[in-house]
Amino acid sequence: MTALAGVTWLLASLSACSSDTPAPETVTSVTNVAASTPPVASSATPTTPAKTVTATTRPKPVAKSTVSRPPTAAKDLLTGLKPNGGPVIAAKIDNTSAGFPQFGVADADIVYVEQVEGGLTRLIAVFHSTLPAEVGPIRSVRSTDAELLTSYGTPGLAFSGGAGGPLAALAATPVVDLSPDRAGSAYWRSDVGDGTHNLHVDLARLANDNISELGAPKSPGFHFAATDPRVAAAPKAPAVSVTMQAGRTGFAFTDGRYVVSHKDSPYVDHDGTAVLADNVLVQHVTDEPDGTVDSVGSPSYLSHTIGTGSFTLFRDGHQISGTWKRAAAADPTSFLDKAGKPVPFKPGKTWVLLAPQSAQVDVAGSAG
Repeated sequence: MTALAGVTWLLASLSACSSDTPAPETVTSVTNVAASTPPVASSATPTTPAKTVTATTRPKPVAKSTVSRPPTAAKDLLTGLKPNGGPVIAAKIDNTSAGFPQFGVADADIVYVEQVEGGLTRLIAVFHSTLPAEVGPIRSVRSTDAELLTSYGTPGLAFSGGAGGPLAALAATPVVDLSPDRAGSAYWRSDVGDGTHNLHVDLARLANDNISELGAPKSPGFHFAATDPRVAAAPKAPAVSVTMQAGRTGFAFTDGRYVVSHKDSPYVDHDGTAVLADNVLVQHVTDEPDGTVDSVGSPSYLSHTIGTGSFTLFRDGHQISGTWKRAAAADPTSFLDKAGKPVPFKPGKTWVLLAPQSAQVDVAGSAG
């Protein structure tokens, strides 16, 4: 299948899914309620809004040299490319129609797509090689974030408020709270988007102002190899799409990289930069309600990244499947093929779909 055919298949697949009736893309307030077996014990009940940010002017840029340390590895632990001494900062970014255009997603080294309430999805964009001066729109924390991000050591998390349970879960981890409550001077209100979808942040300033709290990066568990005979021997898969209820993300292998799409349209940052990936990892996880619901009663979910499950890695137009395993919060995740060997991630950028048991995965393939 040619690259053009891969893109055509992907768009046709996404359009075919559009006949489903998605939940409205209205992100409402969340409240903790009693759950039969809540993963996170918390007595907090109200949603905690972020500190009110009224500034409409970007903070003064900081020099990149102030937010970098000497690298400690021969290859970068997040990308497999030239080592970088910067910290790791993740950002919660809106992924609904109301949140577009997005800012800074193209610069992220790793992007996770997580399911939230109402069948919607949200992005956890992990930045390390580049700390953009503008990232957004920034949204609230979820329970999945606390369990996931501890594998990076002591990263920072840029987010805006959240329900009591997810906030308590985050506070119990080494992840550094870089919300406006603690780092308000790095945030401002953009003139792009409404009052719910216009909170932006300068990640370089966040790093500069909080560098003493941010630890050296740890590997999330990716093993990188520019070439590996297992890739060419694996089945071809020039395009893949993953649907999590109302949230669809697609990838078409084109000119050596994957073009990333949201529903029927390619992701493009506000400045016109296309969002591309070198690896697409569909990580099958188990999710469960975390005891939080929105104003219409839709539950929020905790997608478990501690445990074990299956995965498929897409790189260079091929797919390699195997088993992932992570024993504890501080551990990296191992991604092993059927022979028990780490699968080869391509050096570069990676998108990870935390696909719950209800997710639909569609793959385009060809013989040979």
